[in-house]
Amino acid sequence: MSALVRLGALARFVALLVPLVLLLGATGAGAETMRAADASALQSLIAEAQSDGAKIVVIETPAGALDGAEIDPEPSLGSIIHDGALDVRAHLHEILSGLSEFPAHAQATIGAQGDMSWPLMAMLTAILFLLVGAAVEWPYRLWARSSIEAFFDTSPARQSEKIAYLLSRGVLQALGVAIQIAVALLIALALDAGQEHLRQTHLIIIGAVAVVRLFSIFFRSLFAHDAPGQRVLALSDREAQTLYRSLVGLLIVIAIPGGLCLWMERLNLDWHAHLLALIGSMTLSTLLIVTFAFWQRRAVAKMILGSDSDERKPLALRLLARNWHLLAGLYFVAAWAVASVRLVLELPYALGLVLGPVLIVFLSIAAYGALLLLIAWCFSRRDTEAPEAAEESQVDAQATFKGLAQQAAGLLVAVAALWSVFDLWGIDLVVEGGLLHSFWEVLLVGFMAYLAFRSVKILVDRKIAEEGGTEAPVPGEEGGAKGSSRLATLLPLFRNFLFIVIAVIAGMIALSELGVDIAPLFAGAGVIGLAIGFGAQALIRDIFSGAFFLMDDAFRKGEYIDIGTVKGTVERISLRSLQLRHHMGPLHTIPFGEITRLTNFSRDWVMMKLPLRVTYDTDVEKVRKLIKKLGQALLEHPEEGPKFLEPLKSQGVYKMEDSAMIIRVKYMTRPGDQFTTRKLVYARIRELF
Repeated sequence: MSALVRLGALARFVALLVPLVLLLGATGAGAETMRAADASALQSLIAEAQSDGAKIVVIETPAGALDGAEIDPEPSLGSIIHDGALDVRAHLHEILSGLSEFPAHAQATIGAQGDMSWPLMAMLTAILFLLVGAAVEWPYRLWARSSIEAFFDTSPARQSEKIAYLLSRGVLQALGVAIQIAVALLIALALDAGQEHLRQTHLIIIGAVAVVRLFSIFFRSLFAHDAPGQRVLALSDREAQTLYRSLVGLLIVIAIPGGLCLWMERLNLDWHAHLLALIGSMTLSTLLIVTFAFWQRRAVAKMILGSDSDERKPLALRLLARNWHLLAGLYFVAAWAVASVRLVLELPYALGLVLGPVLIVFLSIAAYGALLLLIAWCFSRRDTEAPEAAEESQVDAQATFKGLAQQAAGLLVAVAALWSVFDLWGIDLVVEGGLLHSFWEVLLVGFMAYLAFRSVKILVDRKIAEEGGTEAPVPGEEGGAKGSSRLATLLPLFRNFLFIVIAVIAGMIALSELGVDIAPLFAGAGVIGLAIGFGAQALIRDIFSGAFFLMDDAFRKGEYIDIGTVKGTVERISLRSLQLRHHMGPLHTIPFGEITRLTNFSRDWVMMKLPLRVTYDTDVEKVRKLIKKLGQALLEHPEEGPKFLEPLKSQGVYKMEDSAMIIRVKYMTRPGDQFTTRKLVYARIRELF
């Protein structure tokens, strides 16, 4: 499956799976934030006192000075939770007790701005401004639609063309929204009478409409419910339409209370009522999002898995597709609880915990699509600049590099999204010494190691393909088929060696980032290596023997060899052994250290000698001339002629038996070609005789 159909899976994985890790460290991060805030407050208090002329003396208690004094025991986790619950209850009681004055306060605040009907009039005038902007936008929308339809194919075959169409259409539609909003704002500015409450109401309504329209454009580009031929995700028409309509409806329902909360803040209404409105808005958003996740779990799972069968997908991706709605529900409920408590206690990092990850998901999808389009454009330029008669192996290798670039783009977007989610929770990953910082560093090390691993594999596999060593060698009838090149034989071992080096280096760096002193590990590795050298002498002998065999180029993959006890085609070479496939089928595994003699039947050339039984009255000289003439004729054979390195010739009488003379003929071919040419030689000699 192309990586382009994983647009939905990428951001779902980032925003739903990873925040569970964040949730585990939220409590510790909050405590660190509060301690840092206390220290900052103390420093500011000292600085203020010094600026007023006071003399500050800081006395540090020496270690052990309070050994004999009574020290309050460190509070347990249960007491911390109990005290926190009481604190939340007290703040919530204070908020609720002040709500009785909210109607009078709201009426006074609204009435102080003029007539009590001014909010309704402000809303109606804002809608009128937006309608005028929509009328101005309409000619542009018609032009943009015709331009898109004229420039792009309606049913492109390549995924990059589909993404280009969807992104281009989305950008043009977003420019239309900008036209409408700009016209509405200009009218509101022209008719502004200097009344701040009207200005804020107009801005909030116009801004809410702009947000809803922009997200609707994004959903239209993502699901392409109105352009099935341009759809990238693996969705049916009905599923795409349902997802689009449900998300737009969900967005409108969430935008209304959100705009109301912002309006209350701008009018300086009662702060306690504003907090309760924020909590209610988050509660409604959480319920709607969780309901959507469980309602559309199958459609989103289909987006994650793509069009291929489930069995071909990685296990982690299949588990994510089956359980993403549970992870989403768990995260959003936990985020709602934490955000509500932080709002009640007026702690930082409260807003954005619920809707922030959703916005990060959408931005990640847009960024990933743009990167995929850029990658497709770069590789399409390489395709056009490459010669048309390029080898198939090179084309495959380039496609593999393209896949690696797409995976790297996805990982980069995932890293950026993960960083943003951490920032929403107020967790600074730059601060050294923490567990999350170490986790982040290990994650980056793993990312770089993966890229190095994949790059080495692609480069080596590409070179092996150029050497003709990608397929298993086919032995001859009795063995002796031509083997792979020496480079194709050694490159797999070199690739495995590089994999081990990359894994060891990445592991050492990861342990160092986790605070482990790796210097003793090297000393321990030397001691362990010495012990292995004494206890595994046979293994060391096998490894060194194999290295010298390969240095001497004694055999290659695909060659037919005889080591005395067994013989067969070299099918696999490891560090300590090789596997020989006999031409009758058995597979033999032989350690290098047990090989004392090796005969290679597949190197350079093969001399084929065929015996012919003739009667004693046969004219040997006439046979010689006929065989020589036949050898010249066989060189002109369209298929088998080029396989002869030396022509067919007679060697005369080789042996005399009771009933016949043995005349032997010979010819030379490349290893593996002697069997097909032998059939032709026997057939022609029979016709000749």
